[in-house]
Amino acid sequence: MEFESHRDYRPGDDPRHLDTAVYARSRRLSVKEYRAETNLPLYLMLDHSGSMDVSNGSPNKWAYAARCAAALGRLAIGSQDAVGLTLLGDRVTDHRAPRTGRTHFQNLLGTLGASKATGSGRLAEALAEAAGHCRRRGLVVVFSDFFDHPEETVSALSRLSSARHDVAAFQLLDPYELELPNQGDFEVEDAETGEILRLTAAEVRAAHTAAVSTWRDDFAVRCRAAGIEHFCITTDQPIAGTLVKFLEGRRIR
Repeated sequence: MEFESHRDYRPGDDPRHLDTAVYARSRRLSVKEYRAETNLPLYLMLDHSGSMDVSNGSPNKWAYAARCAAALGRLAIGSQDAVGLTLLGDRVTDHRAPRTGRTHFQNLLGTLGASKATGSGRLAEALAEAAGHCRRRGLVVVFSDFFDHPEETVSALSRLSSARHDVAAFQLLDPYELELPNQGDFEVEDAETGEILRLTAAEVRAAHTAAVSTWRDDFAVRCRAAGIEHFCITTDQPIAGTLVKFLEGRRIR
């Protein structure tokens, strides 16, 4: 239930709904009225820092995130739910408050289409700022690779969960980020700093796969311990299958 307004007390009203603060100020008996929360707003939050620009044949992580967000938004708008959009870099770089209606949704699509992955990111700080825009309890879906300070990021996500939001973390990875290609020497460029490392596959492939798997699994455990749904997806997976798995688990109306 969500507080909506006050009205004067009438005989027969439940005294538990009396607002003692109003009485203390004005000596007037007032009752709090509530409305049932039915359709919860959907808050779509997308990381568009430079690391989301990574691609090796499949769509880059930013494009995949934008398509997933657009599909979820379309479903929510069709159910008369309000949809909001927040873009995250080293801070909140764009925010559109949740609204219903197809015109609003088209504006959100325009924002996604005009944006790209670039620059450095401080995801935990950006999420902390974004939380201030989520004034009504709702479903918060965050799309990111979550490379940036995972402990701080989980803490920021946990604060959203503690504020009674349902929180889902979509961790998007390029297939080559999970498992390096089985070939000779190659170069790896840091998408945010531009630093280039020259690697020999035979020396690092197995170590890389083990390290990334451990890091991914640790992040998933931290999320679930904080009550946050976690989905790890590679960008070569069909978007429809990704969303069906998410929706089946939640039974979103």
